[in-house]
Amino acid sequence: MLLGNGADEQLGGYTRHRNILRRNGWQILGEQLLRETLEISRRNLGRDDRIACDSGRQPRFPFLDEQFVEYVSNLPPWEK
Repeated sequence: MLLGNGADEQLGGYTRHRNILRRNGWQILGEQLLRETLEISRRNLGRDDRIACDSGRQPRFPFLDEQFVEYVSNLPPWEK
């Protein structure tokens, strides 16, 4: 099962990201996206893995591939 974990955290897909940009600018948004990316394993992955496995599925997290995360992390926030 392909799951989209990490896409919103890395690419600024939540409304809170738009609000941070409006209030604080690109630099603060970039810092927030990095913080959220670093916290995703602690906040979400264990729970989501258990949910998928309980349904008899093996989850895959393409947005958390190490090479993808490294690439996206090096982009300026306005290119995300």
